[in-house]
Amino acid sequence: MYVFLMSLILSFIPFILLGFLAIEILLRHPNHPLHRLTMVLIVLLALIFLSDFLTQSLDFPIASQINPITAYVLSFTELTLLIYFFTILSRIKISGILLHMVAVVPLSGIVLMFLEPDVFHVSLIQGDYWRVELHSVSFDTMFMVIACYSLAYLLMTIIFGYRKLKLNRAYLREQQMMLTMVRGGIVASIWLIVAFLLGNVLPENPIVPLNNLPSYAGLILACTLRVAMNKYEFLAAAEQRYKLIFSLSSGGIALVNAAGIAVESNPAFRELAGEDDEQRDIDIFELFSEDSKVRYMYLFEQGFLQKSLPQNMQIQIINRKGVQYTVEVNSDFLEMEGEVHCYLLIRDITQQQKDEARLLELAYTDSLTGLANRYQFNLRLEEALERSRIYNHRVVVMQMDLDHFKWINDTMGHSAGDLLLINVARLIRQHAPENSLVARMGGDEFSLLVELPTDEDADAPAEMASHILRGFAKQIALREKYYHVSCSIGVCTAPLDGGDPETLLRNADTAMYAAKQMGRNQYQLFNETLKSTAEQYLMMQQGLETALENEEFSLVYQPQVDSETGNMIGAEALLRWHSAELGFVSPQDFIPIAEQSGMIRLIGEWVMQEAAEQAVRWMNEGYFTDMQMSVNVSASQLTDPYFAHKVETVLKQTGLPPQMLCLEFTESAAIREDEQIMALCNEIVKMGVTLAVDDFGTGYSSMRTVTSFPFHFIKIDRSLVYDIDRNPRNEAVVRSVLELAEQLGMKVLAEGVETQQHVHQLLQLGCHYIQGYYYSRPMKTADFKKWVDDRALELKRLEVVEDIRIAGQ
Repeated sequence: MYVFLMSLILSFIPFILLGFLAIEILLRHPNHPLHRLTMVLIVLLALIFLSDFLTQSLDFPIASQINPITAYVLSFTELTLLIYFFTILSRIKISGILLHMVAVVPLSGIVLMFLEPDVFHVSLIQGDYWRVELHSVSFDTMFMVIACYSLAYLLMTIIFGYRKLKLNRAYLREQQMMLTMVRGGIVASIWLIVAFLLGNVLPENPIVPLNNLPSYAGLILACTLRVAMNKYEFLAAAEQRYKLIFSLSSGGIALVNAAGIAVESNPAFRELAGEDDEQRDIDIFELFSEDSKVRYMYLFEQGFLQKSLPQNMQIQIINRKGVQYTVEVNSDFLEMEGEVHCYLLIRDITQQQKDEARLLELAYTDSLTGLANRYQFNLRLEEALERSRIYNHRVVVMQMDLDHFKWINDTMGHSAGDLLLINVARLIRQHAPENSLVARMGGDEFSLLVELPTDEDADAPAEMASHILRGFAKQIALREKYYHVSCSIGVCTAPLDGGDPETLLRNADTAMYAAKQMGRNQYQLFNETLKSTAEQYLMMQQGLETALENEEFSLVYQPQVDSETGNMIGAEALLRWHSAELGFVSPQDFIPIAEQSGMIRLIGEWVMQEAAEQAVRWMNEGYFTDMQMSVNVSASQLTDPYFAHKVETVLKQTGLPPQMLCLEFTESAAIREDEQIMALCNEIVKMGVTLAVDDFGTGYSSMRTVTSFPFHFIKIDRSLVYDIDRNPRNEAVVRSVLELAEQLGMKVLAEGVETQQHVHQLLQLGCHYIQGYYYSRPMKTADFKKWVDDRALELKRLEVVEDIRIAGQ
């Protein structure tokens, strides 16, 4: 009975306890491979104790069949699984083949027991008190070698694993867990060796069966696992969390007590804190400046009382090395070992804030000049208008546009243009009011925003604009040369000139364009008259976009006459626009708009095509046999590299002989791009087309133009003709033009001839090609044909009269 009771206590109860431990381990994380391996180990230990219990409690014949063979098979299998277990636990990198070779060594004991049972003999006999195992010397030697080999490997892996964790500055709790495993492994090893030796050296003991004592080495390891599992959360789901989230996290993690001491922290947190000593606890309040320390200590104290802290806090810290960081802090509270701790998650957002500040700067700032951009200007304008509604003060908006900036870009390149814009931005800032916002809205366009108190002088906006213009009087250095740059400024004031950003900017633009039209290099205050003009301008611009499609354009023709013979030498095609919305629009009004919008190219091509077709129709009807059709060409058309090809296409499509087409363009258009325009003119002249310089005498380089370009005709501008009979200076200019044309072999035609006196004076000077109201106003097609017929009859009548006069003499 005593034997049974002792076996029950020493073997069966451990079997039951180990069984429950195996179930607990499996339930903690059923899918974790390390948990399942540990569960198998504990089950094998439990079976070893069950084998010992059955050895002492069953009938001897049955017991001798079960043990000792079964016990040692379980023991060798247990040692093999322990090698796998501690290799995985220590995270020592070892190849799979080598690990299998190392782990299979204990299984060789099973092979030897079955292959050489006589050499490695083990049996069971009935002693005086207990059933005792008898081993051969070879078996004892083999068992001791395998046991020592296995235990040495286990201790080595645990020790190396512990050292590796310390070198990698891993989580302190995991280090302590590994240290516990080292101690438990050492104790189990010592117990196994001592117990095995006692069982073979000492005689049978009446109190306890000595052969069962080696099994308690496994029980020691099981107890060690139990302590590690409960105290250090070994074999819990948190084991992976601590490794992946805590130890390897790029964000700082700290477990802080109520005194503000980080009792546990990961490497990222220690790096942020500037702490090199991984054993030293960190006082988190040392990371705050003296100004903010008291505030955060109070916040932390209240957080522990309420077990809650604000989330996503952005905090400035200065670590032990003096490096300043901006961090984002999130937190939670948990109770560990009866004490409340704060779990801090710290993320370094220093670079993120710098990047955000840079992105904000890019979003709100013009990258070239450093001024505010359009987006920031509009936001600030909205804010200023909101304040003006509250405090009843004025908001001044200025739109500034450089005069002739395209010339800099075209002649010196865009890099020079950029340099000029930088200098202009600096100049505007120097002369703008201190509390103003200057912005570059795009290209060479700048804006200014300033808020004026209610008691500010009403003339303040004009004075500010005038002060900026005076700043432009100073020349700007550009690549070691000095240039004079001017600008046109439009000024409007809220709430008088508008109450929303869109209206104010539009009105300031309107005033600015008015300043340009008035001669540039000046400012213009917005008023309702400008608004009406701008609306009219917009309507014309929109109407021009659909005028061709809606067939609103038409041509009229003004004859060109040889005043000596009275014969018509040609006609000029003149464009007219009758808008469906605006009615008749003067060419003086819509032509500049068409040039600015770029529509003039399409319109000019339509005019040339239509005039050529009409000339061919008249030629076929006998009206236009040896005359020329003159067509005006815009400066924009002359910059078209395909213009000569387009002229050639019109001639081919219409069948108009080249010599019957005369292209007229102003000298100001010709001198814009000398080389390009010169090449274009030569190409057109080679086709046989006649070229005429229009409005001659109004440009500053008239003589240079006519001597350089292959013109056939010079058309004297009407401004030199209308008072030629009473203005000696204009008469002298016309005389000099006629003399120059004679020397160059060119013909001269005078425009704007309205009276008989004009004709008589021009004939005396030697100019007999005439175009003007004296002969006819511009006429529609039908009227032109009637005029030609009437003119032919009149010339015939005069010829008859002259014949009669001569006959009478």
